[in-house]
Amino acid sequence: MGHSYLSRRVGWVEKFHPSEASHGECVCHFHGGALKIYGRNTVSQNNGCDELMADTNVERLADTLLDYSFEMVDFEKAWKRDKKRLWLRFKPPADELARVITEKIFEKGGNVFLDQEPSWKDFTFFTKASDDVLERKPDFHLYKLEHSAARLVILSDSNTKALANVNPKRRTMWSKTLKPYSNAAMSVDEKGNFLTPWCGAIFPTEAYAQDMEMSLAECKEYIYKAMYLDEKNPAKEWKRVAKGQKKMLKEVLNKAHQLTIIDEADDTKLDMSVKGHRWIISDGHVNFPSDEIFNAPRKTSVNGVLEIPSLSQYDHGGPEVRGIKLEFRDGKVIKWEADVGKSYLDEFLTKNPGANYLGEIAFGRHPRINRISKQILLDEKMGGTLHFALGRAYKLHVLGNGDKSGLNESVRHWDLIRDMRKATAYVEIDGTIRLIWDDNVGQWKTESQ
Repeated sequence: MGHSYLSRRVGWVEKFHPSEASHGECVCHFHGGALKIYGRNTVSQNNGCDELMADTNVERLADTLLDYSFEMVDFEKAWKRDKKRLWLRFKPPADELARVITEKIFEKGGNVFLDQEPSWKDFTFFTKASDDVLERKPDFHLYKLEHSAARLVILSDSNTKALANVNPKRRTMWSKTLKPYSNAAMSVDEKGNFLTPWCGAIFPTEAYAQDMEMSLAECKEYIYKAMYLDEKNPAKEWKRVAKGQKKMLKEVLNKAHQLTIIDEADDTKLDMSVKGHRWIISDGHVNFPSDEIFNAPRKTSVNGVLEIPSLSQYDHGGPEVRGIKLEFRDGKVIKWEADVGKSYLDEFLTKNPGANYLGEIAFGRHPRINRISKQILLDEKMGGTLHFALGRAYKLHVLGNGDKSGLNESVRHWDLIRDMRKATAYVEIDGTIRLIWDDNVGQWKTESQ
């Protein structure tokens, strides 16, 4: 008969006639209601194709997220004592990962709130929803947060250009509406631990593969290697990452007050102060994969010029912006240029209050992330890069009742990535030492002035 369909679980064509089988296909026979599958990932089940064997990397990713990224959460206790769940947000391409995570949470004695967003949701929302809907207090988001033991957001887009033509004003309007929820979601205790632990993870999709100019198989290999899923014990690798980050903090960054970013090959010379603001490591708990150390410059301390000549920049699904040059005076962007996408940069800097100040400076450290994917969760971690966020600074850089006056306020946050993997580029710390990227060892190292 030759009828075929695409397996939701494993993604290859399965055919119902043995003579039509070829390399990479499965042949299905029905015997007394039982489904027997012959071919790749061979299994025999009575429950149909929904019981096909899961990708080993999906299993390892689920285990690493639950046992490492959320190692601080007892999901069984959270459910039995407080009736709190894992709030799991994802899009259809990550359905298999969501299923595996859900099964594992149930096996742990916990519970899950499944929040699947259809691929059309964001575009429809921003183009069809009334202003009243966009400006409505986010009570439902706050309710879900209140009843969550932890939040897991799986980035799994099927179309990364879906919002490219959406009016930026409507996206800004929604960001402003979400501010009470965003503030609550990012709340920390006196030690800097999130009151509701959360993690944003990426799952390889056809859309991400296309943006990276790769096949889906190559995209999976790239992302899974960035997660250290190819290693025997991924959690052990992430603990090694955290150890290296803490070493960089102790030996260099925690002592730093003044930073100067310099590239002798162009006009880049940017001064800023981080005095009184704490550096934070990102070691696979809040983003997955990760490997960055970030801080917030004091709002009015930024002066000089920042050029980003080589890497294209993308603001959360927006159009490409390339060849950026920014001039700062007392913290504010006073002049700007872009070879491509200048109209978007104009709109961003002039229409979003606070977006013309910096809210973040960060060191990318991941040696396996080495190319632009157009997904900021990956790109900002690229080893040998710095990223500078236009807009909001995170409140967690100043704990408790400390002085937060130096933290920039905005509802927008756009990370711009600058490549420092060159002999002419370095970061000067307090005028005494330089931080440079060493490609030979895949890490930042110091040089005395």
